[in-house]
Amino acid sequence: MELIQQLLIVTLHLINFSLAHLQDSTNRSMEEALGPTGLSLQPGLGVCASGRPTSCCLGWRNVNGACQPVCRKPCIHGTCTRPDTCTCSSGYGGAQCDQDVNECGFPERLCSHRCMNTQGSYRCYCEPGSTLSTDRHTCTEGPGCPSLRCQFGCQGGAGGLMSCTCPPGLRLAANNKTCEDIDECASQADMCTPRRVCRNTFGSYVCVCQDGFVMGTLQGAVLCRDKDECVTGSHGCSRHARCLNTDGSYTCRCGEDYAGDGRTCWLRKASPPPPPPPRHASHAAQYYRYKLRKRTRPRLLGSPSGPVG
Repeated sequence: MELIQQLLIVTLHLINFSLAHLQDSTNRSMEEALGPTGLSLQPGLGVCASGRPTSCCLGWRNVNGACQPVCRKPCIHGTCTRPDTCTCSSGYGGAQCDQDVNECGFPERLCSHRCMNTQGSYRCYCEPGSTLSTDRHTCTEGPGCPSLRCQFGCQGGAGGLMSCTCPPGLRLAANNKTCEDIDECASQADMCTPRRVCRNTFGSYVCVCQDGFVMGTLQGAVLCRDKDECVTGSHGCSRHARCLNTDGSYTCRCGEDYAGDGRTCWLRKASPPPPPPPRHASHAAQYYRYKLRKRTRPRLLGSPSGPVG
């Protein structure tokens, strides 16, 4: 009996050791878990039991024989690298990598002069009288720059000729001194994916969902899905009409007893009633017609028609 108890204790110790080793393998650091690109997972991560098919651990799923982590909320600008854990691309942060990182607000200055935050990145530009170096971060004083009176900075050209320059996303205005915004939405076609429209911003642009669509997720991908105005109640149909949802829009149809364009409906008019039957003339009307006939009837023959001479 004691031998059986000892064997059971040894077996339990072995099971606990195996579970601890497996948990330690699952909780390895991201540097060990990620491949050279920083976003591809090493084979075997998240595997709880090998075989056919592969058995994945809790929070992982089998995708073509490989265990992939599951993030219940999508990683907008990043990759799901652990269960419910996103690894964000450079320039983005937050639990879902949906927040722009303001690099210009870091304690350590990234630009020697001025910094402009952009969506997912930043840009450096120089004070008037200086030029941006090739590293795109530092500014150096250029000969002849003060006399040009540039808005942002200058750079040297062929033959040492200095000219004003602008940060990325801006261009020189007609006076060759100040900078104006480049409207990427107007100058380039197909800037955004289908169902999205381009919105110009100062020095950059953003893509937003078209009217009638809202941002959503489908199988972990972020896309613009149809907004069902009939369900949300954001339609403009009459209360006597029925709302019919369409892709990106909706239509209104009046009820059977109503007419109109769907946004305005009114009750259909019933067929007009038959004309009332002719009524007999009143005594007053009869008396009036009698007096009228008496006044206008011809005189009888032999009646005096004038003075006798």
